[in-house]
Amino acid sequence: MLYYLVPYIFITFLSLNIYFKKQKISWQIILFFLLPSILIVGLRGNVGTDTVHYLAYLEDIHLFGDSLVKFEPGFKLLNKFIIYLGATPRLGVAIIGMISISILCAVYSRSKNEMILFSLVVYPLFFFDFTMNGMRYGLSFCLATIAIDALYRKKYWHFAIWGITAFTIQYSSLLLILLFLSVLVKKKYIIIFSIILGGFILIFPNMFAFFMDSVADKQNAYGEVYAPGFVSGLAPLLVVLFLYSNFLYFKKNKNYSKLIHFVVIFEIVSFIIAKFTYAGLRLQGVFLYGMILFLKNNTTTLQVRRQYIFNLSIVSVFSILLFFKNISNIVEGDVSPFLPYKFFWEENNK
Repeated sequence: MLYYLVPYIFITFLSLNIYFKKQKISWQIILFFLLPSILIVGLRGNVGTDTVHYLAYLEDIHLFGDSLVKFEPGFKLLNKFIIYLGATPRLGVAIIGMISISILCAVYSRSKNEMILFSLVVYPLFFFDFTMNGMRYGLSFCLATIAIDALYRKKYWHFAIWGITAFTIQYSSLLLILLFLSVLVKKKYIIIFSIILGGFILIFPNMFAFFMDSVADKQNAYGEVYAPGFVSGLAPLLVVLFLYSNFLYFKKNKNYSKLIHFVVIFEIVSFIIAKFTYAGLRLQGVFLYGMILFLKNNTTTLQVRRQYIFNLSIVSVFSILLFFKNISNIVEGDVSPFLPYKFFWEENNK
């Protein structure tokens, strides 16, 4: 547990210290905050729920040039390129994690408010999940962050390029993209984006077919996997509601996007769905990150005070305790894939 606790304390202490000083923020500073975490991600053995699967996937590409496992085409292309460069499967998994980390450093370094949002909220909720568990959706959400930032700056071509790239890495990012697109963009631009997406489907019909097969497979899988209890999904719902209330309380004026209300509504609906199927929990994660992206791009409308940061700190402590609880769970006699933490050379010694 210390391998996850120490990096959290490190980034939390330093980010709060920097935030209240007259010092400009940069991606290099966030990278420094993440140094212990980078070591944990890069030097891990078979730690993380899906790490073994990604190692096997890269091993197939390394030995046979392809794999029977079907992943999204963008992710497949990235893995083939990594192997082409001469990386081993173990190094390849680390490289994918480092790409996500690099993007996070860049996209959350525009201001101190974004930096503190990353350190106190994004990090405990998503960092290890993005880089050591759901690496596909982690990289996809990082790319979607670039796309949505471009959307707020009205750089629509950049948004389209990064949005489609995120979509090809992992399809669930489409929910994030459409959520912001439907509210922030005029209808004519939505039509243009739809035409681009339609043309993309016509040029790559196999990708669309794979997307539909993937949706069908997930529906079948989720139909057999039920939420473990009545309170399933309560924690992410509470986080969203707390962030929502915190934003409304500290906003400077009433001129803010009504998108935040839609995010909360979708989170509540997903929570209800989670009472019946695991798919609801996945949707909650999507809309929780959607709330974070809204706050990221609307911090200028906030009257940021010490109380606001204190409230984010409460979310931070709650989130890291939630992470520790989740990785400590033993399901059907199986130990957590995150514990005990092992370095890669310890795996090789077996």
